[in-house]
Amino acid sequence: MKHLTIIITLTICLSFISQATVFAHKTNISGRIVNRSQSAPCQVPYPKVAVVLSGGGAKGFAHIGVLKVLEEEGIPIDIIVGTSIGSLIGGFYSIGYRADEIHEIIEKQDWEAILSDGVPRLYLSENDKELRQRYLFSLPYGDNKKLSLPLGVIKGQNVMNLFCGLAGNVPVDADFTKLPISFACVAANLETGEEVVMKNGFLPSAMFSSMAIPGVFGPSQRDGMILVDGGIVNNFPTDVAKEMGADIIIGVDIRGGFYTRKEIKSMGEIVGQMVNFLGMEKGAANSGLCDLTIRPDITGYSVSSFTGEAADTLVLRGEEAAGLVRDQLRELKEKYQLRPREKSREFIAPEKWEIDDVNLTGAKQINEAFLLKRLNLPVPGNYSYEEIKNAIDRIYGYGGFEKIYFTLNDHTNGGKTLELIITTEKEFSMNIGFKVNTTDAAALLLNVTRKNYSNTFGLLSATAELSANPGFSMMAETNKNDFPTAGAEIRGKYQNYNIYEKGTKLVNADLFYASGAIYLYQSFLRRYNFGLGLQEEYFSGDAFIKSNSFPDVSAAKVDRFNTNVYSYFSLDNMDDFYFPSKGTNLYAEFSLDADFKDEKVNSALLLKMKNVIPFRHNTALLFNLYGRALFSPDYLMTKSTFIGGDSYSQYFSYHLPFYGIPPVAVGERYAAIGLLGLRLKLSGSQYISFMYNVLQQGSLPTDWIEASMVHGGGIKYSMKTMVGPVDIGFGYSNLNNDLTFSANLGYWF
Repeated sequence: MKHLTIIITLTICLSFISQATVFAHKTNISGRIVNRSQSAPCQVPYPKVAVVLSGGGAKGFAHIGVLKVLEEEGIPIDIIVGTSIGSLIGGFYSIGYRADEIHEIIEKQDWEAILSDGVPRLYLSENDKELRQRYLFSLPYGDNKKLSLPLGVIKGQNVMNLFCGLAGNVPVDADFTKLPISFACVAANLETGEEVVMKNGFLPSAMFSSMAIPGVFGPSQRDGMILVDGGIVNNFPTDVAKEMGADIIIGVDIRGGFYTRKEIKSMGEIVGQMVNFLGMEKGAANSGLCDLTIRPDITGYSVSSFTGEAADTLVLRGEEAAGLVRDQLRELKEKYQLRPREKSREFIAPEKWEIDDVNLTGAKQINEAFLLKRLNLPVPGNYSYEEIKNAIDRIYGYGGFEKIYFTLNDHTNGGKTLELIITTEKEFSMNIGFKVNTTDAAALLLNVTRKNYSNTFGLLSATAELSANPGFSMMAETNKNDFPTAGAEIRGKYQNYNIYEKGTKLVNADLFYASGAIYLYQSFLRRYNFGLGLQEEYFSGDAFIKSNSFPDVSAAKVDRFNTNVYSYFSLDNMDDFYFPSKGTNLYAEFSLDADFKDEKVNSALLLKMKNVIPFRHNTALLFNLYGRALFSPDYLMTKSTFIGGDSYSQYFSYHLPFYGIPPVAVGERYAAIGLLGLRLKLSGSQYISFMYNVLQQGSLPTDWIEASMVHGGGIKYSMKTMVGPVDIGFGYSNLNNDLTFSANLGYWF
């Protein structure tokens, strides 16, 4: 018998009965001690079977298919060892999940969301929504007050919480060798380069440490070490399984060979090639320890192929590869009289946990009572993983946190204590946005933000726009517990723009605008906001107003101050800003503008509403409404309503978009726009939209009703890219009588 030769006679059994009893005590957790023969008076242990799962990123979905076949063939698994993706599949398998259950879990995940640190837009604060919508990337300030690159693109917020949920019943200080299947996984010590074999502690952090690809994921801090993906030191850890007492080793190797020059087409192939180089010498030696090696066909897939379609295909390929060695599996089973065994399922996560208490640990910048209220999990109560994760998202979306994950510990009353482990992010960050479009040419947006909610002013922000239309802003906000958010802001902007009338360009205009404001707002039910503010404004440059004389637009030079008081109500439950699949974005504002020099007060009402309604698979209906009413006949010229262009072409907050009219046309006192559209999702990142909009306007409400309606529409191709959305559109209207073209690359600001 390979690796293990045991010859026990009746005399030896009687002589060493005490040693046999000790051995049985050590191994009975997995039922490894069996009676090999009906007539034998003593028990003889089966050889220990180990399965070793190599690293390989998303290609590791093939491991699931192999485990399915091992289950079908009744191969008992006593030890499972993995690196990187192998540690994930192996870790969950070791605590009792079946292969088909792991496959189902994989299928249900939104991998784009999981492999990010984002939370649903519904849970973001207003400021964090803006940060996500405007900036391409963020660079933290180091402790030395210098800019530094992040330790990884992904901090692991959502990955860690997924692991915590699936392993929620595993003790935080578990001995992995005492799990239903003995388990170990491998990571690398980033400081020393040494291999770290993890066999105890908090299982989710062990799995995350093993899969933390350097540069992709931030390193994991565990047991006083900084750990990264174990693939760089031991990507096929059969030697670990041997050290744990394995007699038979079945290896699942998805490492593949080295990529050729033509095959290296993305970061995934580069990472895979580096891992192959680093583990080349040890990998060859470890391969020789296998009694049986299964190599699924992973051609066409890389370490980054995290999609549902890829997962299904790779699982199937794993089944096919294991199916080719069924005869060898059956030979092993017969030779060593291996028999399938039931494994305990006590560590499988239930639908809900009984939570008796909630604790917060780690660095916190916000009052604990405020965090607990925002968490909104009354105790005692029964909560599912989804409910716990949503509660964490409500806190994480408030901003200022690097990572928040949870553990579930036994409570004295018999339930569980939910403990949130909180790590705050660095206070300062530099945010960078970029866009190129047919309206503004090229523009760069630079922002410095400081978040520390333990200070009086928890949020400080300064922004500069570098473009043909430069601008700046500085903002400070304070938020204490349940009180409304109060803030102050200073802004300045130079704007060059064209004025059109009935499709004809009248003038190229210039305007400098500056303001200082104080404001107050309160959020409620996560999606609603009510606010009010007072601001002093300054205008210098060209201003326009509708007139009754040809060419219908009057121009004047202005140099004036204006006092503005406003209040607003907003609703935003869209699941994405640029490519929402559902939701409503509503903003309604009433304002008073006072010119104390002329002793005039003007009032205005502004409405902007976008609706996205899911229609069929990959199809959504668009229904938008825009409107503005200027109630005074001698309103300020600097507050004229502007109409035209796409949403990213808006110059001022009271600029209303319209497909088929170039930006900008000067509107009447009363203007309303309605839009109906159909958006089709062509692929995972490409969309095409068809829009029809109408404009009704007039200088008086009666004129508005009797005026001729302007009809227009357009077609727009959009694509989601790493540098922001791409939009290319064409429009036409009976007011313009000419085809309009617009294009944009980058986030809007």
